[in-house]
Amino acid sequence: MQWTFLAASALAALWMGVHAVIGGRECAVPLAQDRSLPDAVRETTLLCWHLVTGFLGLMALFLFLGARGSADMALAGTLMAAVTAAAGILVPPLRRVGYSLLPQGWLFVPIAVLGGWGLLGG
Repeated sequence: MQWTFLAASALAALWMGVHAVIGGRECAVPLAQDRSLPDAVRETTLLCWHLVTGFLGLMALFLFLGARGSADMALAGTLMAAVTAAAGILVPPLRRVGYSLLPQGWLFVPIAVLGGWGLLGG
């Protein structure tokens, strides 16, 4: 079992749990209850929240399978983490908001680094 992918998987699973529990309480539940938004906006955004939950679960699973020897799954999980980190780091400045409001991208940098290290033989 390769420890770098296992650590990346555990971290991705942790962030999925944080997303599901805290993100659900702070974002998804209030959004679902907000009837001032048009139905299409509210329901599409909630769908995206659920898709992200699944995406994070797959990231953790792919990295776990990488820890068990599947190089293709390790690559997929690492790329998912890298793209998530890049988007999360680039979007706040583009939207002119601070990382104190949207820090999430930084959470995926260690996952991408661990995955990259694992892909390099670490």
